[in-house]
Amino acid sequence: THQYENSAVTFNNTMSELHLEIETFLKDKDKLVNDNNKMTKQNQQLAEEEKLLSKHLREMVQAVISKFQFRLATNLVLLPDGWMCSESGLYYISSEKKNWTDSREDCLNRGANLTIINSKEEQVIWIGLTNMNGRWKWIDDSTLTSSFWASGEPNGLTNKDCAVTSKNLGKSEWYDYPCSSAFKWICERKPS
Repeated sequence: THQYENSAVTFNNTMSELHLEIETFLKDKDKLVNDNNKMTKQNQQLAEEEKLLSKHLREMVQAVISKFQFRLATNLVLLPDGWMCSESGLYYISSEKKNWTDSREDCLNRGANLTIINSKEEQVIWIGLTNMNGRWKWIDDSTLTSSFWASGEPNGLTNKDCAVTSKNLGKSEWYDYPCSSAFKWICERKPS
């Protein structure tokens, strides 16, 4: 019987060890499942981030291509001080937004003025056109001879005495706005 008792104790010890190993194995398995779930979630998040970064990169590349095409189309040469040179003059394109008066003041401080539009190719943003006593005139006091107003513009609403240009469906058009509105602008300086 002593031999059976020893065998029973050994069997019980072996069973206890196996039980502990099974518990450890199950804990390790649960940890691996949790880690796998976390990694799957991280992988999904990284895939979303990669998709957003790819979209952002495509947009940035398209913006660079558009700027390059604009420069090619208008024969603009970028100068070190931020001005661009073309056959028709020097242009400074703002990166901030101001009202019409402050935009014009910025141009005057640069020895220039808001751009005067003589062709569709020159259109981009705040322009040097204003309504004075019911007549649209350029800032050099010349009368408006060619215009690129959007349909229904100028609409004659009160206090909309300044002009802004905007691309609509790939076509640049003019709109009348209150002079206090904030937009980017272009300064133009004729070559000396």
